[in-house]
Amino acid sequence: MWRGKRDRQRERKTKVNEKAKTLNRRAGNTHRESLLRSLLVAFVAAVAATAAFGERPVTPQALETLKHSLIHRGDGKGRPDNTMEALLYTWSKGYTPESDIRYTKDGKIVAFHDNSLKGRKISDWLWSELREEDVGSYRGSQYASCRAPLWETIFTAMEENPVRKMHIDWKDVPPEKVAEMVKAHGLEKQCWFITNIYDLIKRYKAALPEGQTLHWMNLGNWKRIDFEKPGEIDKCEAHMLAFFEKAAAENFKGIDNVQLHCQVRYDADGRPTFCPRPETMKKCVERLHAAGVEASMCVWQEEANRPETYLALWEFGFDSFGTDYPEALYKAVDVLRSRVK
Repeated sequence: MWRGKRDRQRERKTKVNEKAKTLNRRAGNTHRESLLRSLLVAFVAAVAATAAFGERPVTPQALETLKHSLIHRGDGKGRPDNTMEALLYTWSKGYTPESDIRYTKDGKIVAFHDNSLKGRKISDWLWSELREEDVGSYRGSQYASCRAPLWETIFTAMEENPVRKMHIDWKDVPPEKVAEMVKAHGLEKQCWFITNIYDLIKRYKAALPEGQTLHWMNLGNWKRIDFEKPGEIDKCEAHMLAFFEKAAAENFKGIDNVQLHCQVRYDADGRPTFCPRPETMKKCVERLHAAGVEASMCVWQEEANRPETYLALWEFGFDSFGTDYPEALYKAVDVLRSRVK
């Protein structure tokens, strides 16, 4: 009798499991669909006060332009900064990494963000020394073998695959030298020379007219902006707009892409507040498009790790983005891809 009771319990459990599986199939409750639904719900909440949901059409060409999005230091907060491991991963995702360009003491040109390593300026390191330094362990022991690459290595990897593109962030190598290297490898349409100094962009374009450039325009505050402080948003907007108006005075001559910077805060109900303000961003986008310039937005601080941030900014008209949190951006693009007509 005990065995029969146990069998009946097992039979009931099996039927319940089978019924649950059937209901899940009918509901189409796959992981991907669930993710897209949750992102759409978050998106609606985020843009409710700032833009109409789904108002801006998504085209195949727009998705291609989104691949220009700048993935900061190679893979943002993921793989170690400025390493081949980071670049190869971002290229495998179909996006455009950013790396920094510097001289060593003996004139080698390396990808390295910081001005110094272990208290020594990069310009005081010989390449024979720097090439042996572990630059990956800070992201985990699995990256202990990562080393700073030469730009020649990066450019050669790009030559091997014309789909690979790169944002080259100026540090101390003259624009003319960068242009010379890009041209020597035939990468004029695979690279953007990027800086916030307009005169350097002009020099790069003069040396390589067929090359591409990106002018980034920051808020004057790399830390978390205090949105509650009177006048703080106005101050940050003014800093960014000073860059913008200087370039606009020359109709953005020599600039292919302008990347504005922003920060965002969410309240308890998921409503966002932006700096710069949405109306400021929209007006900038309109002026850039009128001049034939790509409009990009780089999101700073932890709120960049929310897909709904990019989805809201998309509705403001931006063509591409910049981020330290690429996985959040990729999820946002998945939502946009589901809206292609």
